[in-house]
Amino acid sequence: MPAGERLALVDAATAALKDLSEVIHQVPNGQLGEVVGSFGQLCALVEAGMVIATAEAEQRGEVEASQAKSTTAWVADCDWFAQPGVASAIAKAAGILARPDMAPLADSIRSTDIAPQVAVTVAAEFDKIGPALTDEAHPVILDLMIKAGEEHGASTVRQMHDLLIERYGKPGVFQDQQDRLHRSVELSTGRRGTSGLYHYDLTVDPEGRANLEAAIGPLSAPTPQPDGQPDTRPVGRRRGEALIEVCRRSAAAADGVPAQPKATLHVTMSFDDLAAALGGGEVFGSLATGTLLAPHTVRKLACDAKIIPQVLGGGGEVLDQGRAQRLFTPWQIRALWARDKKCTFDGCDAPVHWTDAHHLRHWADGGLTDIDNGASLCGPHHTIVHRDQLAGTVVDGHVIWDRRPGSYQQQLARGTGRQPMVLTPAGYPS
Repeated sequence: MPAGERLALVDAATAALKDLSEVIHQVPNGQLGEVVGSFGQLCALVEAGMVIATAEAEQRGEVEASQAKSTTAWVADCDWFAQPGVASAIAKAAGILARPDMAPLADSIRSTDIAPQVAVTVAAEFDKIGPALTDEAHPVILDLMIKAGEEHGASTVRQMHDLLIERYGKPGVFQDQQDRLHRSVELSTGRRGTSGLYHYDLTVDPEGRANLEAAIGPLSAPTPQPDGQPDTRPVGRRRGEALIEVCRRSAAAADGVPAQPKATLHVTMSFDDLAAALGGGEVFGSLATGTLLAPHTVRKLACDAKIIPQVLGGGGEVLDQGRAQRLFTPWQIRALWARDKKCTFDGCDAPVHWTDAHHLRHWADGGLTDIDNGASLCGPHHTIVHRDQLAGTVVDGHVIWDRRPGSYQQQLARGTGRQPMVLTPAGYPS
């Protein structure tokens, strides 16, 4: 059918839809759902048509020749009924049609399989993660994102970011990304409100969120009153009071070994990834469920957090639930504190009661939990030691750090220090 005839039918349909409210009551019972479905299909076709027409106008130079300052403004001038944001989505979707690398997404727009607004999200998210992906992964990832957008919408596409980089990213990119996020952790100084309350703004990275939720989760659960009545505190209040309680316990333990165990994290990670420090671990069992942690982050937490790794085999079967007994015991921590006096990293004077107990030969590499394999490290330097793969050695009761990046892996390759335990599904270290 020629374009002129089609556009004449569009005009006729527009006229037919005017004042529809005056006749919609004539639709028989049981058919209103079909009417809604037909209108929905019509809306999808109209949006796709607007995108295609806008792309054509850009290609012919009509947009540039107009008095509109941008394609978005041109669409808004042409469509007087456009809601805020719709003109921008149409203009951006039209730009997708002109991109050779987005040909599959353009086809999905033309066929109305994906809404223009969702397509814009797919393109934007793909552009964000594209540089982090291996070249062969690009077409696979674009296809996955298009299908997610078609079936589940824009929010699901945004949530795929970490998962796609963890699974298909270039080696080390996921870890680097999380290391950058860690540098943006921030807690504001409290500001006093007019009511006498204090307000704080907290920004955390994925590791911080996992630790925070693991710490306050059990303490923020509803607690029945002494008479058996349910806990009437709002969720926000319970969580706030739980955070304060965590801080109170930490402050009370400043002069001695904490009586309470560190927060329990549950992490699922494949056996091969844990051994090779690749991929990532997925948090479960708290409000942070689904949060992905980079491999060296998991290995760092395995030193001193009460982390329960659910180790999976190649087929997804559970090889080992892991055990928390590998943690340094209170008397071992006392011995480390007495030996190290402060953070053992060169030039750091952080008090010893602020430190973590670090396995010099990592727990995931078969390192034993004893004094000769332990070192006190403050939180920031603990992160740096794992990030830069630094080797430490106890010499005459002092921890000496080799600050050359990669020195830990070189030490393992030389086979120096303690002989590692065999890391196999049948003999997982604890």
